Amino acid sequence: MLSARLIQNHVVNLLLDDAPDHITVCGQVIPIKTDFRTWIRFENTMLKDCDNEERFKAILDVMNGIYSDIPEFMDQVLWFYQCGIIQSGKGTGRAKRVYDFENDQYMIYSAFRQYYNIDLTTAQLHWWIFKQLFIELPEDSTIKKVMMYRSIRITSSMSPEQRRYYAEMKRIYALPDNRTAEQRAASFATLLAGGMNIKEP
Repeated sequence: MLSARLIQNHVVNLLLDDAPDHITVCGQVIPIKTDFRTWIRFENTMLKDCDNEERFKAILDVMNGIYSDIPEFMDQVLWFYQCGIIQSGKGTGRAKRVYDFENDQYMIYSAFRQYYNIDLTTAQLHWWIFKQLFIELPEDSTIKKVMMYRSIRITSSMSPEQRRYYAEMKRIYALPDNRTAEQRAASFATLLAGGMNIKEP
């Protein structure tokens, strides 16, 4: 029997394979919700300041009420959330979070409408498809420009005008939560590692 961790390492090719609608834990196939709205709510909950009970409910939501405290279960939930991308576990820096689905909702909606002719209020999109379309939005879209402003490092090699401009853009488009992506990821990883200590209702 293949372990869940080995199954998790299977690379899904969206040009050849169907986008997954389940996870596999210790050989057991478990259906999972795939709609992008469900996973946006999941991410919003996991990354905001809330108690573990609310996060636990978010996991139950995406898993159709199913929960297990074995590590493979959380591994698989995280694998699906990350769209099948396997994380090495090595940090690459302390870059701040550059988007937020709540604060940036109108820019994201407008970009999908403009560049893909997709109305996100009515669209039926798999989470993985939505996330890839989001990542591949053109660099000249407003949301991508704002993400660049938030991430750009202001250095002494820039002209005074550039430094003032980017500093002002950072101020205008700053996200309300100042925690770094690394800090958020650490909190998220702790949760998925079984740190909730919550009993099922």
